[in-house]
Amino acid sequence: MRPLKFKPVAIGTIWGSEDWILSAMEGRQTVCLSEGEDCGLTLSELVAKYKDRLVGERVWKRFGERFPMLVKYINSSRQLSVQVHPGDQMAKEKGLPNGKTEMWYVLNAEEDSELLLGFSKKFSREDFAAIVRNSIKETDVRKGEKTLEDVLNRFTPKRGDWYFIPAGTVHSIGAGTRILEIQQPSDTTYRLYDFNRVDIEGNRRHLDVEDAMQAIDFDESQEDYVERQRNVFDDAASLKSEDETLVVPLASCEHFTSSFIGFGKSRGEVENFFRIDNSRFGSFTVLVCTGGRGVLYFSQIPQTCVKDKVTVSDGDLYLIPAELGAVEIRSLGGLQMVEAHIEH
Repeated sequence: MRPLKFKPVAIGTIWGSEDWILSAMEGRQTVCLSEGEDCGLTLSELVAKYKDRLVGERVWKRFGERFPMLVKYINSSRQLSVQVHPGDQMAKEKGLPNGKTEMWYVLNAEEDSELLLGFSKKFSREDFAAIVRNSIKETDVRKGEKTLEDVLNRFTPKRGDWYFIPAGTVHSIGAGTRILEIQQPSDTTYRLYDFNRVDIEGNRRHLDVEDAMQAIDFDESQEDYVERQRNVFDDAASLKSEDETLVVPLASCEHFTSSFIGFGKSRGEVENFFRIDNSRFGSFTVLVCTGGRGVLYFSQIPQTCVKDKVTVSDGDLYLIPAELGAVEIRSLGGLQMVEAHIEH
């Protein structure tokens, strides 16, 4: 087995576009582009073929043939709806395989872009339902009564920021933002409010207020989001020298664990190597290049002392099968990566 690269699935939306770069979701499967006999197979076909050799023994026992992660790029040219995703328990009640907890890593954002994420204070279900109604009724909004946009935390995103969005958290992504999203494999979204926009026929988009109100976690401490959000490059100040490789832990939960890896230069302007060992957590690893370029070295070529390799450049995703064990990454210039696996 070797690192696996996939053809993205492009999806157009009313607010912009998405590129699903690793997906086993029905109808939106990413197809393998890597050399060899696996070229042309979907991610689901690869999981069925290799089982625990691909995903890891522990992951295989927990999830079986359902690949437990979805990775995508979100490109917003307009504001997304104010929305929420169900947790695992609600998803089970609805006959869905799982809920949708996600993490965002900001790749680019315009100066006036913003994110809405979590309540700015505690609300009862009844009070928040009234705010939703005020937002939808334009006459009430004009009277100056509170709307959804008034009661959510606002963030001004910049490259390198990351955010953890547990299922049940109300959120919206602003215009002019490009985000790498790592999430549970689900496309279930409940819209609370869509800024009263209309389609080309003059009709307002469908809202899912009843389901959304059921999905919202009113017990979650919203202040936590301010603490979780930070910029990965702020940690660069803690490095003792440019010789070091910067590793910043990102979101970690039962659904995925992730980190940022930034490569510094060692003496002689030669960029550092970094080793990732799947055997530490018995899972596959996903590597997404978010800047620069490099080389990924993996299993040794038979009867030689040379390791096989693939090149990595900005925007590339590689799925590292569990069977490969340790791989080494070498930067060829400014390499930055986001890594994700199943740990808990």
